[in-house]
Amino acid sequence: MWKKKKVKAGVLLYAVTISAIFSLLLQFYLNRQVAHYQDYAVNKEKLIAFAMAKRTKDKAEQESGEQVFNLGQVSYQNKKTGLVTTVRTPKSQYEFLFPSVKIKEEKTDKKEKVVTDSSNQAEKKKSEEKSEKKENS
Repeated sequence: MWKKKKVKAGVLLYAVTISAIFSLLLQFYLNRQVAHYQDYAVNKEKLIAFAMAKRTKDKAEQESGEQVFNLGQVSYQNKKTGLVTTVRTPKSQYEFLFPSVKIKEEKTDKKEKVVTDSSNQAEKKKSEEKSEKKENS
């Protein structure tokens, strides 16, 4: 009988040891999964903030201003060092620095000049053609 009790205790000890090892492995795996998800969430939020900042940079119309998105708010300032954008999301705040951006008003002025120049040239051609037709008649 004495030997049978040792065997039962050995089996019980083996089962407890295996369950402890399994629980440690499970705990390690679950902690890694939670950490991975937290990294994913932070990277996703950073990426969204960067996308909002880049969109603001592309659409900047003044020296400084503010844009509101569904997922946050962006304020920007065009300084000598570059365009400083501050993105505020519900969870955190990010700041991005882009190279200096020319204001869109200048670009639109140039486009208007090109359009008016081309329309002036078209009008001159029409008037020249009319004068040539009159001379030929």
